[in-house]
Amino acid sequence: MLPATGGLEDAGMARLKHPITGAVYRALDDGTVEVESNGRKGVFGPDGAHLSGELRIADPHMLLWVGGPQLPRENDRRRHRG
Repeated sequence: MLPATGGLEDAGMARLKHPITGAVYRALDDGTVEVESNGRKGVFGPDGAHLSGELRIADPHMLLWVGGPQLPRENDRRRHRG
């Protein structure tokens, strides 16, 4: 999983805030991504497909970043910088 950033932590799941729109992208256990923007929510696949919810449009790059394949923790080189 991606590390939580911007003070957004949710039980170890990746959660990122979009730098322009302010929408919050949160990885779900089933590999989908929940997006919340302006009080509306939607669930998307990492490929950008809308699965459910009132919010029907999301940034495809953020969806892939949060919900796409992740490196195993032992391969995360950023953690081993010294």
